[in-house]
Amino acid sequence: MSDILCEWLNREVTLSRPVDPNTLPKEFSTGYLIGELLHKYELQDDFNQFSQSRVANAKLNNFSRLEPTLQLLGVQFDQNVAQSIMTEQPGAATKLLYQMYIALEKKKKAGLTGVAMETMRPAAPAKLKYIESTLYRERLKNLTPRQTDLRLQQVSEHFEMKSKNMEAKITRVHIVEQQKVQKLQEEQRVQDLEKQRMSRRRQNEIMARIQAAIIQIPKPPPNRTLKAIEARKILKKKKEAEDMHKEIKKFEKFMRKGSPAPSSSQVSGSNIQESLKTQDLDSAAQDISEQTTTELLNTYSEDEYIRKIQKRLEEDTFAREQREKRRRKMLMEQLIAHEAQEEAYREEQLINRLMRQSQQERRIAVQLMHVRHEKEVLWQNRIFREKQYEERRLKEFQEALDREAALAKQEKIDYEEQILKEKELHRKIAAEIVEARYKKHYSMCREVINQIIDLSTKTGEYRLLTNNQIPIKLMRDWKEFFFNGKPLYAQALIEPLPTEPTAEQLVELDKMKLLDEKDYDEYKSMTGEWHPPKENSGNKPPPNNNILGYVVRRLMAIVYPPKAEPPPPVFPSFRIKGCILGKLFSGKTTCAKFLKEGCNIQILSIDTLVEEAIKTFHENEIKIETNLIPQEAEVSVKQNELSVHAQLGAASEKFLKKGKNIPDELLVNIMVEAVKQTPQKRGWIMDGFPMTINQAKLLEKALTGSDPDEAQVKDERSRKPLLVTDPTAPKDPPLPLPAFDFALLLDVSDITVLKRMADSKKSTQDQQEDSDQASDAELKEREKIDLIRDQMQYRIAGFRESWPKLEKWFSVQQNILVKVNAEIEENLLCRSVKEIILEEIFKKQNKREQLEKREAEKKQGTRTPLQPTETLTDKNKETERISQDKDPALTKSKVPKELPKKSDSFKDKKRKKDEAAKGKDAANKPGSARGKSPVPPEDLPPSTAVGPPPTKPGSDKWVYIDEPLPKEIPEFLVPYWEMVENNYVNTIKTILRHLRDERHSLIYYLADIRNNFLNYLKRPDHKQAFVSQWQADFNSTADDLWEDEETKAELHQRVTDLRDRLWDICDNRREEAEQERADFMNDGWLPDHMGTVMNHFLSLMQVEVDRFQDTKRLLHDYYRGMEGKIPTEASQEFTRIPLLDIVNVEQSGDQNKSRRIPVIPRRAPSPEINTTKPKSKGTQLKSSKDENSSENVAFSFGMDEKFIIDTWQTAVLAISNMVTAEIQSKETEEEKEHQQIEIKEREHQKSSQATGGKAAGKDAKDTRKQPPKSPTKKKGAPSPAPVVEATPVPLTPEELKKQELQHKMRREYFRALELEEEAAKSRLELIKIKAIAFVEELVRKAEETYKDMEKWLGARFLAEMSSVEKLTEVARHHIESSTKIQFEMVLEETDFFISSEVKVIPDPVPQPHPPPAETSANSALTTSQLSMLHKQFLQLAPKGI
Repeated sequence: MSDILCEWLNREVTLSRPVDPNTLPKEFSTGYLIGELLHKYELQDDFNQFSQSRVANAKLNNFSRLEPTLQLLGVQFDQNVAQSIMTEQPGAATKLLYQMYIALEKKKKAGLTGVAMETMRPAAPAKLKYIESTLYRERLKNLTPRQTDLRLQQVSEHFEMKSKNMEAKITRVHIVEQQKVQKLQEEQRVQDLEKQRMSRRRQNEIMARIQAAIIQIPKPPPNRTLKAIEARKILKKKKEAEDMHKEIKKFEKFMRKGSPAPSSSQVSGSNIQESLKTQDLDSAAQDISEQTTTELLNTYSEDEYIRKIQKRLEEDTFAREQREKRRRKMLMEQLIAHEAQEEAYREEQLINRLMRQSQQERRIAVQLMHVRHEKEVLWQNRIFREKQYEERRLKEFQEALDREAALAKQEKIDYEEQILKEKELHRKIAAEIVEARYKKHYSMCREVINQIIDLSTKTGEYRLLTNNQIPIKLMRDWKEFFFNGKPLYAQALIEPLPTEPTAEQLVELDKMKLLDEKDYDEYKSMTGEWHPPKENSGNKPPPNNNILGYVVRRLMAIVYPPKAEPPPPVFPSFRIKGCILGKLFSGKTTCAKFLKEGCNIQILSIDTLVEEAIKTFHENEIKIETNLIPQEAEVSVKQNELSVHAQLGAASEKFLKKGKNIPDELLVNIMVEAVKQTPQKRGWIMDGFPMTINQAKLLEKALTGSDPDEAQVKDERSRKPLLVTDPTAPKDPPLPLPAFDFALLLDVSDITVLKRMADSKKSTQDQQEDSDQASDAELKEREKIDLIRDQMQYRIAGFRESWPKLEKWFSVQQNILVKVNAEIEENLLCRSVKEIILEEIFKKQNKREQLEKREAEKKQGTRTPLQPTETLTDKNKETERISQDKDPALTKSKVPKELPKKSDSFKDKKRKKDEAAKGKDAANKPGSARGKSPVPPEDLPPSTAVGPPPTKPGSDKWVYIDEPLPKEIPEFLVPYWEMVENNYVNTIKTILRHLRDERHSLIYYLADIRNNFLNYLKRPDHKQAFVSQWQADFNSTADDLWEDEETKAELHQRVTDLRDRLWDICDNRREEAEQERADFMNDGWLPDHMGTVMNHFLSLMQVEVDRFQDTKRLLHDYYRGMEGKIPTEASQEFTRIPLLDIVNVEQSGDQNKSRRIPVIPRRAPSPEINTTKPKSKGTQLKSSKDENSSENVAFSFGMDEKFIIDTWQTAVLAISNMVTAEIQSKETEEEKEHQQIEIKEREHQKSSQATGGKAAGKDAKDTRKQPPKSPTKKKGAPSPAPVVEATPVPLTPEELKKQELQHKMRREYFRALELEEEAAKSRLELIKIKAIAFVEELVRKAEETYKDMEKWLGARFLAEMSSVEKLTEVARHHIESSTKIQFEMVLEETDFFISSEVKVIPDPVPQPHPPPAETSANSALTTSQLSMLHKQFLQLAPKGI
């Protein structure tokens, strides 16, 4: 588009400077070139005041002057368009130039000037346009920034870039220094750690040495008395002796059992040694132990081992005594030495104390002075160290600040690089999206173009097939395929449909179903192909049978009772309800905050609500725990239960802890809970919610109670009658209002989103630098922004994927979407959003006031007394008159007589309609005499002339009978009616499909016989052989005989013979072609298919008759069920319309009777024709031509038309007979009921009046016999007066009410039959008309084809005869001129020509050319002279010497 516009501007308009597509927005951003373009077309008179400068004031001046001119052209131009062009937004200038191009071309074609266009504008719109221009200039001034602001912004941006570069350099230097300091600190720390390890190792070694050098001196045993020690030793010895005695006994037992002695001796020895080792005997008890041991051991003195043990014990005892003596002696010596040492030490200490008392006083004074000096030094050192620490802390703090600044600058640089990468990534993604969109649109356009090409080729093919006469029905079918995106050409065959059809076969099935539905709708509504012709324009679609519709609906409501829908959720009527949608950083939250402050509207953000729900859950948990600590088992259950808000928070936290997304259902529940808590006066707006189409549908269901998906499924599953409708049925409830009053979209481009994200990062960094300490909320907000920044591309892509569905939901289905350009300034955006919100609030208030007014009007209307919608005036008056009559005999005689009169009135109406429609005698109709019989004056009620006319059954004021039905009747009638509807619809679709196929087969058949006949006419012949032979004989004539007269006469005779032979060949070919045409006409295809088509239309008539019969049966059973009677058995003999027997097979009478559908044999359309090909008899050709003429076809069409009309009359008569029979059956039933009532009354009279005379009985009999005869009497015969001498039993009010109900029921039933009869007759009339038209069209096309064949045959014969005449003329010309025919004479089909490429006689040999004669000129020698001179030279000097 940009290239085309640039070419137009550069070549045709020739602006002052060339325009390039790349620089198009920049060049037109000042508005100067736009003014020049309008000046070129003589529309901008003040172009000399335009400026080429890019200053803001110049742009404002240019665009202010452009606005009136563009409005004059009709181009859409406002301040937003001007701002987008001035800011060089992509596509804005191109769009404006394209609109100007269209408008200027229109102006150019109209030849109008600017002054003419201005004068042609009306005065009122011109004044309005002037006001709009003034407002436009003011708004454009507000939107356009000042030049000083722009310059200041440029300067600030320049210095910002310069400061950024300087900060980047400083940051790098600080980072290098920081790295050096970090390295030094790391080395120092490693050294300190190594020193600590060495010092710890030395300390461990010293401690180990100290532990090893410590000598542990055992403590002396406590001083005990000798008696206690000796007693304890005695007890110990006794225990040892007892243990020894036990061991000896064990040893003896082992010895007696024969166990090996060494093992036992070892055990006992070891035990003895252990026991001996444990003995610590004193010297005073040694004798006792020796005695006991010797006494014990003497018993086993024989054992050598025992002796050794005894010896060893003695040695040990002796050694122990010696050791004890030495120890006691050493201890006594140490004690004596220690006491002496202690005594000497005490004496020495006393002397030293006495000697050191004066010196110690002097030392204490010196030490005090020294301590004071040390304290002063320590204090000075501490002050100096604190100063060093302070300097070091300041230095480290400054280094930390420098390090943080460097890191922040580096982070800025990294972030800018990241932003650039994200922009590049976004450009790639945008390019991929554009490419995908282009491919999608390309595929769609390609598919549409292919369909257009298919439609064109299909049209061309059928123009060839139908001789440029395509039927309108075919073109409609093709258009239907085209508009539904279905291929026109067949993709696969579906006749032998497999169990698993392919995709092509499914497409063909869809096409077939589409055409079936279309044809059925046209047939049902009598439109399109089934529209009545102009002469029968009054035959409109039959009216709906309201009575039948009510009956069917009631039966279906009984069998399929409607399910009660849950009530919608109740919410208060809020002041405003809406949502603000858009991409990230589009300004949703900013506008929401502005609306919250300025309009007092509750803002609902899903993120905030989820956080609050989780916080509520935690607070409730804490409260529950604190309540449970001091309480015991008396805690109530209510305290443990969480609130709804807390439960939603718990469920949300559960999903978030698992790392999953919160489901849409849970988010919607949280949002709905927040809506419930919103005050009614405030209203609410959702910030960025819903985000997907699923959330939108769930929110719609939660707020309005209507589920769109369930509504569609309900419409599909709803059981509604297909053939009739009930006007009294409750209408579908209106669609509920949408959950939102508006849905506001802040439209912003992706590039703007990325720019705003970068600006937000810079602002957050500046805030961090300004305020070092931030609150927890600010930190969370920063973390949230960082997280969003990381997910920016995914969020943009997700919005791009989900928004088309949301846009369709809010704009198409709910029509509440409002789009706002969010790329403007923040203040302007907030103001525009606020204006939209206030406008929506105002609209809602107006709607509410209108609804309140309507409700008030309705209430006022309901207070006024309303007349009843349907009053049975005649019946009520009649019943009142009968009930108030004093004579009960009148009630008895008149009530039964009214019923047949109603039925007669029905027949009378039918008779009058038949008379108006057909103009026949009314006396031939059944029941006409009864309809014309006058009503006796006694039966007429006195107040009938005063009351309103009776209400017709089925009208709007008619009250339908709603008596209870037995359970079995609806359960049987509803499936029966559904079967009738399905059979009716499917059968009609099948018949219409076969009619389409017959139409196609007719077109292809006629095209085939045309082509075959043309090919037959072009078959080869043998005329060329005779011509070639004659030419060869002609050219072989001797040269000396060409001038001979006899020879010429002979040659002329040969030419005559050749001509006669060629004419005979042409006559034979014409006779063969005529015979071929006769074969085509008599092949039987046309009669067979005509019979098939007629059978299809007769089947349609049969379907309509079957529908009437089934409907009559349904109504009959329904009303009998309400009367409490048993339905009669259905008669098996349904009315069957005969069909044509196409096969013409003779069958016996029994077989015809056994057929379900009667068949009538079809006569041949023409008598038998001799199929032998005549060759030379002209009379036979003439007769066959007469027999094969189109009159026979027209004759057969007349027979077929008559058959169709007769069949239609049969069907109409059958329907009328069925209605008459039904009425007569009702009358007979009524008479039987009257007779039964009279018999009961007579018995009652006999029992009550036994004394009555026989005359009274006879009079009663006469009166009982008289009512049945009254309907059959003539018109003038007066009805006898009823005998009232006998007083019959008066009827009770219940019986009267029952009779009135039966009477009303019969009226309603007869009216339903009447409506159904009218509908069936109108459809049968239309089928008859369309059948005759179809057959007539078929015959007409066949006649046209046969006439074309005859025309082609005659033209061919004449052309061949003319070519033979031309050949004869050429031959006679060559005979008279006595020349041979050099080139070949060709006679091909109808053309004669002489081929110049083929020569029959070779060309004669040409004569030799004379030698050229050379003449001398200007004293120059000729060639001969030179040759003679050369010969003379050779003779004179052969060697050249």
